[in-house]
Amino acid sequence: MPDVQECNKSISDLNDQWDNIKLLSEINCPIQSISVLPNMTKIQNGFCDLQQELIDTLVSEKLKKMEQKIVSKTQVAIDILIRNLFERTADIGFLATDDDIRRFVENDERTESDRNQILARMREYVAKYSVYEDIIVLDQDFRVLANLDEQNNILGKKIKGPNLVKTMNGEQSFVEYFKNSKLQYGDKNSHVFSSRICREGTSQTIGLICLCFRFENEMKQIFEKLTNDYDGSVITIIDDANTVIASSDENHVPTGTVVEPVESGENGVVYYRGSDYIAKTLSTQGYQNYFGLGWKGHVMLPLGLAFRDNRNLKDIDSTVSTGLLRQADSFSTELNAIINKTQLINGSLKRIVYNGQIIARDDSIDAEYSRLKPILRAIGRIGTNTSSLFQNSVSNLFSTVVSTSLVDTSFLASLCVDIMDRNLYERANDCRWWALDSTIRRILAKDELDSAKQKQLTDILTYINDLYTVYTNLFVFDKTGTIVAVSQPEHADDIGKTLTMPFISDILANASPEKYFVSPFEKTDLYDDRHTYIYGASITDFNNSNKTVGGIGIVFDSEYQFRTILEESLNSGNDAFAVFTDRKKRIIAATSDAYAVGEKLNLPDELFSVPNGDTRSEIRVYENCYYSIGCACSSSYREYKDSDGYHNDVIAFVFEKMADYSEMRIEKTEYKEIEQSDFAFSLADESKKLATFVINGQVYGMEQSYVIEVLEASKMISVPGTNSVIRGAVEFNKQYYAVVDALALFDKDQPSIDATHLLMLQLSDEEMIAIQVEKLVSVLEINKNDIQPVDITSAITGVICLNDNSNRTILEMDPQIMLEKLVENTVEEDLEAALPLLETI
Repeated sequence: MPDVQECNKSISDLNDQWDNIKLLSEINCPIQSISVLPNMTKIQNGFCDLQQELIDTLVSEKLKKMEQKIVSKTQVAIDILIRNLFERTADIGFLATDDDIRRFVENDERTESDRNQILARMREYVAKYSVYEDIIVLDQDFRVLANLDEQNNILGKKIKGPNLVKTMNGEQSFVEYFKNSKLQYGDKNSHVFSSRICREGTSQTIGLICLCFRFENEMKQIFEKLTNDYDGSVITIIDDANTVIASSDENHVPTGTVVEPVESGENGVVYYRGSDYIAKTLSTQGYQNYFGLGWKGHVMLPLGLAFRDNRNLKDIDSTVSTGLLRQADSFSTELNAIINKTQLINGSLKRIVYNGQIIARDDSIDAEYSRLKPILRAIGRIGTNTSSLFQNSVSNLFSTVVSTSLVDTSFLASLCVDIMDRNLYERANDCRWWALDSTIRRILAKDELDSAKQKQLTDILTYINDLYTVYTNLFVFDKTGTIVAVSQPEHADDIGKTLTMPFISDILANASPEKYFVSPFEKTDLYDDRHTYIYGASITDFNNSNKTVGGIGIVFDSEYQFRTILEESLNSGNDAFAVFTDRKKRIIAATSDAYAVGEKLNLPDELFSVPNGDTRSEIRVYENCYYSIGCACSSSYREYKDSDGYHNDVIAFVFEKMADYSEMRIEKTEYKEIEQSDFAFSLADESKKLATFVINGQVYGMEQSYVIEVLEASKMISVPGTNSVIRGAVEFNKQYYAVVDALALFDKDQPSIDATHLLMLQLSDEEMIAIQVEKLVSVLEINKNDIQPVDITSAITGVICLNDNSNRTILEMDPQIMLEKLVENTVEEDLEAALPLLETI
């Protein structure tokens, strides 16, 4: 972590300066050192403790951001794969009960014509799904009866392996395995789902069906999506023996490599090919209680690239970035606490230095006071530099956090729409696949539908819906658009209902098995008056594929499924939420209940015009917070929305909260440090010593003789009768004195300042007050000729302008005018009564 190392070095340099100053103080000012050094040592120790806290917290925050990125990508890699494989588990269950395939296997006198017909049938299925390399049908003697892949020359061969035997025994509804198999040619591992085929109405096994998944093709698409912003990491899928079965970088970590295991979910540093890598292994979160073969996602990120500085806020609106960076110390409670402690310690240091300067008057009898002055100024600079170092470190880290978030939110938004497209791709395929069911086609081709046939339709739909659990209902309608069967008993009232929606008319007017149709995303009584998509396909006569006899509709459980997609894509450790919308800003789904489906998302129009497949991100003030907002528009997945004629743009938005937004207060004059070295004059010049301090961002000065001591503002106590001018009281030398807001004394409309110090002023032999100040500057020796007189009725009697084009000024304040002003603002009687009471107590 180069920037943390730099911070650590700067801290070490400051500690060396502390030690040097203490040594100089002991040598040059032995008397004053007795009182000054113990306080210096105490403050130095306080800074040292905070320095270690700062380094630890910086490391923790940078680890958190690094981990957030690699975890999200790796978790996505394994979870997207598991989602896809879950769909295959349903497919194998459906095909194993296909009537045509069952009859083909049962027919002991099957001909080449029969085989060609079943191959044509299977091609119709695979035409909808480009995720399969081969579909293989075997008889009960493990002999191959038909397979789609013409290059896979296994027809007629007897292929008997332990997994096929296990499948034939019927102990499980399906068997999934990934290994080198005789079912496919070549040395690569095959990903196979196998299920037994049973005689209709019985559990008697008559054969097997195997689906060979295009594993390599699918992983290539997943990795391309996850590694398009190359950061040096290599994402892999590993099996239970920690062997790589898929890699985003085959040249660097090829398949077959055994990687060093890391306990699931933990961070580890591993050694690979001569370099150190941060490694993480993540188990799948599963999908619909399916967890696959126990594979895990594994990522390796070169240690030298893990913490590259990626601060880049130049594209953010300057007003937004300025306001956001002012909140830098609030994005982490730990860092905020450190900054607050730093300011308290530095305030104490400033008071020590300031009080030392007040008593360090030129005295020819004791030259030690003169030698103490530059030492005190050096101590003050160390405190200022330490505070600046802490604040800059936090600001730099915050810039990194913001920049990283801009990348992360756009990536996560892209991920959300990609998973959505993948999910809906399956829906488009499912409806067309089930429309090919020969039993459904034969039943609908009849002019009349008796109760037995209706029950047969219901049983088929129920069986399918049990396999494919992402639907709330499946329904079949006849050529008039009237629903004749449903999969779920609770939707039985829909039977007999005639559908008139445009997409239903399109289904009935179509006879192509390649086409599917989708309803608009809108409320429908088919989904309990909620918003959803209904996918549908045409059902044609089994004996005349050009004649449409009805259609099938599948009601997608969009409320649950879309929200789950968004929730699983987000990093749960962040203060974030996500939303799906269309181009018209209508909300499709959201992770927060504050955003209702069907309502509009209140964001600028330009965010809804992001091109298909593109992403963008920006920082915006939204809902009274600074958010990093990433958005991405859907594109396509395989054939879906690419070559199938369907267009439906969905935009995903990911919001990550950066900080609370607070209205910008009236800007104070930016305080710039002023030191004695900023003034030059000869010994012949007549000078004046001013005790300088900051009120409301402006530097003021007052003759040193008036300032007795500086106290901590927290010592002020509230008493009855206070107002905008008299803020309370403070104890000094066993007596109580009024605390005055000097700014409010002259301008009642000015807000009270954020005071951290109290200046005790001796205005006359009998009058002493304390005034609130924000910061202490120094006791400065000023050439009287540099003080420009001010002849106005205020407490300001002169102005000192530094001639260095810095616009720095010091306003000289006359305490006597302040006293006169206080007399005009007569102190409340109860305050006058309270002060003696406090003294008595």
